[in-house]
Amino acid sequence: MSNLAARELLLAARLDRLSRSYAPAAGETDPIRSPARYRRPEDREVAAWIASAFAYGRVETILSSVDRILEALGPRPAERLDRIADFRRFAREELAGFRHRFHSSLDASALLYAIARARAEAGSVRAFFEREYRAEERDVGGLLSRVTRRILAFDWRPAIRRRTLPERSAIRFFFPDPASGSACKRWNLYLRWMVRKDALDFGLWPGIPASRLVIPTDTHVHRVARRLNLTRRKAADWKTAREITDRLARFDPDDPVRYDYALCEIGTLGICRTSLAASKCGECPVAEGCPAGRRRLRIFLIPSAARDLSVA
Repeated sequence: MSNLAARELLLAARLDRLSRSYAPAAGETDPIRSPARYRRPEDREVAAWIASAFAYGRVETILSSVDRILEALGPRPAERLDRIADFRRFAREELAGFRHRFHSSLDASALLYAIARARAEAGSVRAFFEREYRAEERDVGGLLSRVTRRILAFDWRPAIRRRTLPERSAIRFFFPDPASGSACKRWNLYLRWMVRKDALDFGLWPGIPASRLVIPTDTHVHRVARRLNLTRRKAADWKTAREITDRLARFDPDDPVRYDYALCEIGTLGICRTSLAASKCGECPVAEGCPAGRRRLRIFLIPSAARDLSVA
């Protein structure tokens, strides 16, 4: 980091401290809470795929939906998944009444079918993903595109009685492709959980280097990253996620995605808001490294100092 400007060094130090303090605490309210309950690697990777696939919407709703599916799969979800003979019946009976925003019980069972098919085809979820890694590629974008193409090429008749997924099927939402421009936030979240190893992430897939991961970019991460000048792009797409990751790699080229929680929590805690005027810059732990935050703090502090002098 010797080639960084003073402001970047300050920002790197603040983000580093936040990433170490926020991540362990987030484990109780983040969707990673659900797969963390399991000890067997095969159960964790199955549960984590489910949890990341439904990681959109309100946190409370996500946790409830994921727990509902995992309860239906029992204490050993990987083994139970392999024993499902009729996925449509599983949707009607074990997942009866399930709804997560625009996804139904049939959509959820179709996701389970995809995971079961991936396990059957490659021997494990890990093998299904790791075999698509290419050392010559700069990031996991190519891996995700190949994984998505393989999944969409499955014979979907056991799940929906149709050979292929309809173009407008809600099931396709589970399998975005970076080649189409999608930020693939949920795919990148899943890979972060599986590849990185720390107090929160599992580190179960050593075949993929952490340096090739791309930051999961949702509205919170995108907003905070723009305020911190990690990107100027207005769309939260793959190019933006790649640009943010590249800027974070200047702080830690071996593990740039470790700053994910720091950026996300500043947004989800309501510190950095859509409206800059409504943001709580005085409470922001990275305000000194934020151009917008520094400007707002000067505006507030200078009149305050003047008042103090007039009273004195």
